Amino acid sequence: MNDIIIDKAILHILDTSIDAPVLADKLMSFSSQADEFLKTHIARAMEDGDIKKGGFKEDAEEFNTEGFKGAISNLEPAAFIVVSQQLAQNIFDLALANPGIPAADVLMCHFKYDNGIYFGILKFNYKQSYIHHFAMVGEEKETGIIKQNATIANENQKLEEFAFIRLDDFSILIKEKKYEINGAKEFYLSNRILNVTTDLSPKTKVKIVEKAAEKVIKEYYGDDPLKVSQLKTELKTCVDESSIVEIDRITNAVFDGNISAQQRYKDEVAQKGISHGAFEVTSEIEKTVARKQKITTDTGIEISLPVNYLENQKNIEFIMNEDGTMSILIKSVNIR
Repeated sequence: MNDIIIDKAILHILDTSIDAPVLADKLMSFSSQADEFLKTHIARAMEDGDIKKGGFKEDAEEFNTEGFKGAISNLEPAAFIVVSQQLAQNIFDLALANPGIPAADVLMCHFKYDNGIYFGILKFNYKQSYIHHFAMVGEEKETGIIKQNATIANENQKLEEFAFIRLDDFSILIKEKKYEINGAKEFYLSNRILNVTTDLSPKTKVKIVEKAAEKVIKEYYGDDPLKVSQLKTELKTCVDESSIVEIDRITNAVFDGNISAQQRYKDEVAQKGISHGAFEVTSEIEKTVARKQKITTDTGIEISLPVNYLENQKNIEFIMNEDGTMSILIKSVNIR
């Protein structure tokens, strides 16, 4: 894990059950527990498969981009407090007017990560949980269970919304969810608060690569598990070797020799929003991508096989029968 150094942080309470936010006037006093809590969330967020890369839009009438960049880049505590309060107030006002946006505690910070300095916005959306209740009734102890409506994510839970702005080039890493704004769902954090454009997340891109390939395989080869296994194997190899998924490599491996299918696949991927020939994945994606292939028969039988098992014909054989059906031979296994 890259070293994370938190320079300063401030926490604002955006509880929309009341009419005004509680905006802190002083920086947080850090305990070792608070420091570790925040570092854990930043490190996990940086590897989140749903994180999107982005950049600021040009100046709009309602948003002074250059002024905002200057404000978040000011490392003086007083200036940092002011810009954090303004951002928190904007989020609160939008949430108050649009109840679908969850109430939250919003923590903003300046921190160092991977040789860069970042302005961070971490939104700890409130969760419902239950805690014990204790009271003295006369001389008797009474206990019970009550609902708590304003608890935040613990260190083992992933954040649903955050944004990290790198201050040397103003590139942005953001994770967000769509909520209803004026009757239509949209990404309010990028569109309404920060005024940025974003790319697709690595998790979304991997799904596009897989689904597009499966669609073209079905169009050109029918339900051919060998082609699907080639897709899974090549995707896994790309990720394991370099953490980069190359569209040309996937295309050539799966649709080798079929020019029409290759072009159809590239068109499908581009249509779904992947405009570049390669993209990087996070470590979270590396742990989960294409590790197994599930085969389902028309009779409802499901076979789940590790991708690396499919790479060797000594392990498994797909046999085409004269009647158009397929037999699957799994070799040299121990039954337990």
